[in-house]
Amino acid sequence: MAGVEGFLAAVPPLAVGLGLMRLAEGPATVAEIAPHAAACLLAVLLRIRVIQRAWKLGYGAGNHAAEAVRNRIVTHMRRVPLGALSGRWAPAQLATLIAEDGRWLNETSTFYLNRFLNALIATALLLAAALWFAPAAGLAIVLALGGGVAALLVAGPILSRFLRARNEMIGEATLRIGEYADGIAMFRAFGRTGTAQAQLRAAVEALHDTTLAMAPKLVPLQQAGAAMIAFAAPLAILFVAASALAGQAPDPAPDPAAVIPALFLTLAAATTFYTGVLKIVLPLELGERARVNIGAFLAVPELGGTRHDFRPDLDIDFQAVRFRHAPDKPDAVRDISFAARQGRVTAIVGPSGAGKSTLVALLLRFHDLSGGQIRLGGVDLSEADPAALQALVSLVSQDVHLFRDSLRANLLLGDPGADPDRLARVIAAAQLRDLVAALPAGLDTVLGDTGRTLSGGERQRVAIARALLKDAPVIVLDEATSAMDPLSEAAIQRAIAALETDRTVIVIAHRLRTATEADEIIVMEGGQIVARGRHDDLLAAGGLYGRLWAAQEKAAGWRLR
Repeated sequence: MAGVEGFLAAVPPLAVGLGLMRLAEGPATVAEIAPHAAACLLAVLLRIRVIQRAWKLGYGAGNHAAEAVRNRIVTHMRRVPLGALSGRWAPAQLATLIAEDGRWLNETSTFYLNRFLNALIATALLLAAALWFAPAAGLAIVLALGGGVAALLVAGPILSRFLRARNEMIGEATLRIGEYADGIAMFRAFGRTGTAQAQLRAAVEALHDTTLAMAPKLVPLQQAGAAMIAFAAPLAILFVAASALAGQAPDPAPDPAAVIPALFLTLAAATTFYTGVLKIVLPLELGERARVNIGAFLAVPELGGTRHDFRPDLDIDFQAVRFRHAPDKPDAVRDISFAARQGRVTAIVGPSGAGKSTLVALLLRFHDLSGGQIRLGGVDLSEADPAALQALVSLVSQDVHLFRDSLRANLLLGDPGADPDRLARVIAAAQLRDLVAALPAGLDTVLGDTGRTLSGGERQRVAIARALLKDAPVIVLDEATSAMDPLSEAAIQRAIAALETDRTVIVIAHRLRTATEADEIIVMEGGQIVARGRHDDLLAAGGLYGRLWAAQEKAAGWRLR
């Protein structure tokens, strides 16, 4: 349809050119000129109809394509290792990918691509007509357009570098805006708003400075291309005059009656090329850059695995497990071997940085192993379908993430199909009834970003309620009650105890008192297991566990005076 529109766009100038040719031959009647005017009118009317159809189809197709690509990005985010969602693909960069690049992909495919195509076709038809009327005039426009294209080719690499730098700086500015907004309370508490604002301002100024630095290089090239195209008509006149004066030329001098329409078509072709091709190059380049960026992210390998034939006894076996975050980094954990049996509670303890949470991430396949093997229900996790694996595990972390949505929606992440009675039972078990009653719209109250309108203990209760709703056979508790008061913690621990029956339970314990009743305690230091056993045996053996216990008991008696 864009091609048809381009053809129809070339008809009026061509009809006018033929009309001018007729007028140049001598007096003409209305009947002789009327067909040219009718052709113009008919072409305009048909073009209106074609434009309606072409843009309706193009708008629908472009939006459909852009939405499909955005959905692919979001789906891919769920399937790649979490390690890929850092560095180049940190949240700010992904936000830029979906918002900024997604917008340009949409606008390019919806608005600019068909304008470019119909202008290109119209220019080609007008050029062909000019060549037919007067080859010398056609040669002039070929040279002028060639100069414009040459300027584009020179500007292309500069424009590409600018757009790449621009994208990176937009991502950096987005990151700084998010950091500033998330940490505004902390910045104020420490009187550091000036520093935070300076970091944000530096990111914005870097984008501003890059734009200003590139402008002196890009603008002259763009204007050079426009100037070359503007010379099409003067060059055509010059070439036609030179051809007429060259009596010795092998070709006959141009017909004077054909010169006027040739010059007119030359001007029309140059104008069409400039407005519909040259000026569309930047949006098309932005669309191309968006395609490259999105393609680079979609090329990040996804976690493999299709198996979901887990045995009913969902024992977890770590066998010589090793993991490092990058090839040039040291091992975060190494030579980890232990088993967490169904119906038993396995606790993992150790100082900060020992690798406890890394083991949880490996179990959930947030990362793939660097060596060794983890088996769940007899299935090697490297062969397991990540979605099937994660459906078997309920994770309750001390770092709770809540969405800007209703409390009900945040709870139902655990089981979207939970009926009201079951939801009410879970709310009671997680000690959330007082919170629900205090909220202005109850369960339908919209929480702030990341749940910041709730206290730390309230957020943890929501996370525990989600785990109760999910009712998964494998439970992983990462200091799930660290932000609660003692009374709430005792009630919550009773609710969690109900989860532990006939389930495989792993507890990451920073406070050793929460692990004293575990069936086995794994003690880690420096990414390795240094001891294992029950609480009393480990305490009697001394070592790291004994030192940690003594330090925490001493800290428990701390007071102001």
